[in-house]
Amino acid sequence: MKNFLFLLFVMTFFATASAAESPLGRLIVVTTQGCPYCREFRETVGKFYHKTALGRQFPLTEIDQLDPPAEYADLAWEIHFIPTFVVYNRDGKEIARFRGYRGEESFWLDLEKAVHQEAKPGNP
Repeated sequence: MKNFLFLLFVMTFFATASAAESPLGRLIVVTTQGCPYCREFRETVGKFYHKTALGRQFPLTEIDQLDPPAEYADLAWEIHFIPTFVVYNRDGKEIARFRGYRGEESFWLDLEKAVHQEAKPGNP
């Protein structure tokens, strides 16, 4: 009985931990190789984004506008300002888009605003 309770506790703990860390959506950033702002984003935020709570909730995918994977070609070609950040919910619906990289603080504020906008009651 003790072993069963211990096993039940361990299973519940890991199920809860993995549910808490399951992605709520994704963040796509459309960049180009020669873009200095894109490079700055990679060097400042991009290096550790995946280690943050938002990074785990909204995993980052970087798309090269000039050579996008097939599934992102339409998105890449509709972008006219580099870098552009596009936030999707877990259903794949675009919930926000912000353009440009003006530094770490501005990036985190824009992302927080986008994520919390989706979480407001009444938003589909």
